[in-house]
Amino acid sequence: MVSLAKLRNMLTWQRGAAIAALLAVSVVAVASADAHEESSSGRVPVPVHPEGKGDKCVRDTAYMKRHHMELLKHHRDETMRNGIRTTEYSLKNCVSCHASKDTNSVLGKNGFCQSCHSYAAVTLDCFECHASKPKATAALNPALGQGLKAGDGSLASNMRQGALTTPVEPKTTGGESK
Repeated sequence: MVSLAKLRNMLTWQRGAAIAALLAVSVVAVASADAHEESSSGRVPVPVHPEGKGDKCVRDTAYMKRHHMELLKHHRDETMRNGIRTTEYSLKNCVSCHASKDTNSVLGKNGFCQSCHSYAAVTLDCFECHASKPKATAALNPALGQGLKAGDGSLASNMRQGALTTPVEPKTTGGESK
């Protein structure tokens, strides 16, 4: 028969050994994760894209990686529903800062937006309507009126241009005009 003191001693030693083994495994796991994060030899390569053209982003990188879509949606709502236009979180400013120097676009294999969205398997539908390339500073087009710039090829721009240049016929009730 084993004495109570001997049994307590054995359990204490086994508990200590189990804790030491768990600590060793966790240290190895953390070291492995850090090594994987810094190298591109993992299963899925981490996207690499050029840095932005500006001095710094409107928020720190970690925050923007996690919350950029909420900021863009909030800015969209403020602009479209309340008529408040600011430039701090506008998609136009993001594109002008993050467009590649080679392609002048945020789309493409190494494009700022598309590389991360492809990596995260997230649909990128902003540029179905918005321009993926920054506009060059151009003179205002007098044919468009009201100081709007010439179209950039986006759906929104084409719709705006069509609305401003297409004559509108007055609707009649069917009676003859005098």
